[in-house]
Amino acid sequence: MLKQDDFIKGQLVCMGWRFGKPYGGYKAGQLVMHTLANRVRVGWGNWLQVIDGVPKFMAENELPPLVFPPLWEPAFVKLLHSVDGIYDGSIPDESSGALYWGDLGKIEKPWFQEKIIGARKFDQNDCPIPAHQRVHDMGTLSFWA
Repeated sequence: MLKQDDFIKGQLVCMGWRFGKPYGGYKAGQLVMHTLANRVRVGWGNWLQVIDGVPKFMAENELPPLVFPPLWEPAFVKLLHSVDGIYDGSIPDESSGALYWGDLGKIEKPWFQEKIIGARKFDQNDCPIPAHQRVHDMGTLSFWA
């Protein structure tokens, strides 16, 4: 019998692989999975609600295609090995608390540019600072908290 937690972990790996594959698969996929876990932990919803909501909060207009690799593809196996620790929070968050991600060359949704990348707030000295700090970069793939 497939347990609910295992089903969720499978969906989490699918999202990590879908978004991480163009960047080598493992590390980028792991960062995406950490970002989704952060959304759950800060109250955006339960795991399946957060995964279902990915299209609402992404920088691109369309989800990248989900093309499964050979089952023993090393980068995919590494994602499978990391999903338990990401899901239960037992491994450090390598995304540094990120809640959003996007490829800087594929920012297609105007709201993402305006509300995530371009949004400013004021610090205690009334100086404008980014409302969402860019906390991790992997080539052109960036993550914001």
